[in-house]
Amino acid sequence: MRTENEKNLLIDAVDSLKHSIIVISPDCKILSFNHHPETSASVLRTGDFCYESLHGRDSPCPRCIVKQVLKTGRPARRRGLDGIMSLEKSSCLYSYPIFSKGTVSSVAVLDFPMSTMEKMEERLHQSNAFLNNLIKSAVDGIIASDMTGEILIFNDAACDISGYAANEVIGKLDIRNIYPDDVAANIMKLLRSDAYGEKGTLRSFRTKIQKKTGEKIPISINAAIVYDGDKEVATLGFFHDLRETLEIEAELERANTQLLQAEKMSSIGELAAGVAHQLNNPLGGITLFSQLVMEEYPLPEGAVKGLKRILDNANRCRSIVNELLTFARKTDNKIHPQDIKEILSQTLSLVEDQTLFQNIKIHKDFDEPIPLVPVDVQKIKHVFMNIILNAADAMEGKGDLSLSCWVSPKKDKVFVEITDTGPGIPDDMLLKVFDPFFTTKAPGKGTGLGLSLAYRIVQDHGGNIYAESNVGSGTAFVIELLLSPPDMEGPGHGR
Repeated sequence: MRTENEKNLLIDAVDSLKHSIIVISPDCKILSFNHHPETSASVLRTGDFCYESLHGRDSPCPRCIVKQVLKTGRPARRRGLDGIMSLEKSSCLYSYPIFSKGTVSSVAVLDFPMSTMEKMEERLHQSNAFLNNLIKSAVDGIIASDMTGEILIFNDAACDISGYAANEVIGKLDIRNIYPDDVAANIMKLLRSDAYGEKGTLRSFRTKIQKKTGEKIPISINAAIVYDGDKEVATLGFFHDLRETLEIEAELERANTQLLQAEKMSSIGELAAGVAHQLNNPLGGITLFSQLVMEEYPLPEGAVKGLKRILDNANRCRSIVNELLTFARKTDNKIHPQDIKEILSQTLSLVEDQTLFQNIKIHKDFDEPIPLVPVDVQKIKHVFMNIILNAADAMEGKGDLSLSCWVSPKKDKVFVEITDTGPGIPDDMLLKVFDPFFTTKAPGKGTGLGLSLAYRIVQDHGGNIYAESNVGSGTAFVIELLLSPPDMEGPGHGR
């Protein structure tokens, strides 16, 4: 036990401190405090609630340090002032439990200034936390690794793109496992050269990373080597998922191709109309005078055969001219809502009994309900008929012909696909199949205007048509038709 003198000396020592020492009861009342005139405690009164005297509140503080000590029975520490990444944290509260018979009877709260070192440590801690939050919440993936390949940083975006959780890779996975093949080694090689900018940096370099599932994801990466003096100590990479970007680029490329095709078709249509009218007159004369010669003069058999051949070729030329006129002419579209599955079935019924189709198996996938589609029946039948006959020719009368139709996810289009198991079309020819006069058929077997006319008809309907093919395994033609009537104003587009 302390003597009265010892107790008085201890109280004098506590009062001499320039910082507050307050004893607080479990119900937050001030029981005692030091009385140095320069301390904030000099204006306190015993019996007052600490939250009223110290903080001007009418209820306990949300982060009450006293309650924390009472709950845990252990000392606690809390910073005085709040402020992110700031040196304003000038004090720190230390709280200690005072025990009586094994339980906490009161709490001593000490308010001491933070030292310069503590302030620097606090600022460093908050700076690190702030930077960690920036990295963690960045939109692009961020990966850092040391020079052995051990991953040090792996943010949320990197997790989303790669399929890995951060705790699966940080300190556990080699950076080489994130990149496929030799991509990681290639990136390091480029970083150490000046081929893609300043040595030690790599900007907007397109490559791939490998997901946890093995899928390869296209990315654009900005990377840098981290140096300590002249020594390489780490690498840091910021990468952006390019899948959506590449889809947009591909869509723009398709749109540009379609625009160029449409412009080309329009120009060729005007040219075709002029050529067709110029050819009609001499063809009419050839046909007329050939018939007159056969009717009015006795001719040997050989001469008659020769004239008949002239007539046949003239008639063939006339058919080509008529196709040219049809291709060039913008006729009225009699567009009404139609059952596209019924149109396909009617088109098939016209050809499936022909000799060419005897050894062709026809498969129809019309199970999905399809809403009525605004089309010109006769013109769309012409499109379907042309593609079906081309498919049969390509298969040389033997194979599988599949027809299917479905509605787009946005419910704004209907897709019709006609697929054959023929020899396919090489890539260099696939780009030309809708060009006028281009044909893969043998000489004399086709004019090369059928698919051009089909393309024009589908475009006039506000839709799109394209072909996909693999050499050796067949070709698919896909027709997109709008579910809402196309806006066709002006002459040549009646309803």
